Amino acid sequence: MAKKRSVRRISVSRHILVSILIVATLVSGLLIVRQSFARLDTYTQLTELRLQQDRELSEYSRLLIEKESLSSYAFVQNEAQSDGMVFPEELHKPAKDSDP
Repeated sequence: MAKKRSVRRISVSRHILVSILIVATLVSGLLIVRQSFARLDTYTQLTELRLQQDRELSEYSRLLIEKESLSSYAFVQNEAQSDGMVFPEELHKPAKDSDP
């Protein structure tokens, strides 16, 4: 009789152990799936941020070129004014040559 109780206890404890292992395996699988989705989401955000960085760098380059062109115009204007040149108040059409 004692042997049967011992066998039942071992059988029950094996079933409990197997059930715990199955549950642990399922939980582990679900956690892996969750982590995979989180990784995919992070990669998507990284890709979007890289594209945004490229757009921002492109705009920054255009702004630098525009700044340089404006500063060169101001430089030329300052040099012309220091040489005594002025911008005309009125623009006149050149006179026509009178050729016979």
